Amino acid sequence: MIVFVCSAYRSPTPAGRDENVRRALAVCRALSLEGHVPVAPHAFNTRFLDDDVPEEREIGLRQSAAMVALADEVRVYGEPTEGMRREIAEAERLGIPVVAGAADAGARSCARTEQPTA
Repeated sequence: MIVFVCSAYRSPTPAGRDENVRRALAVCRALSLEGHVPVAPHAFNTRFLDDDVPEEREIGLRQSAAMVALADEVRVYGEPTEGMRREIAEAERLGIPVVAGAADAGARSCARTEQPTA
């Protein structure tokens, strides 16, 4: 099953953003080990788009919405942010199931997930 990982990226600090990406990657690893195909745009498009530039942030959000359409299911991890709410709304518009992700998803695989280098 293709699972869209809906989780936060934005944070007031670069360290917070890095932590949010690390968590998304850990979730992707856990989903992969369960046999799913995870889709987490914010884990890679933030490598080439600058979230602090409004035009680039909007491009990233549009890309995320387009990728929602590829998913069989959207799993929500954490309290929805503005970007997450847009992804959820797109899934609902398309009739794609939106479910809560496990609070501890990826916890066992965090140690194996490394931050990609630019």
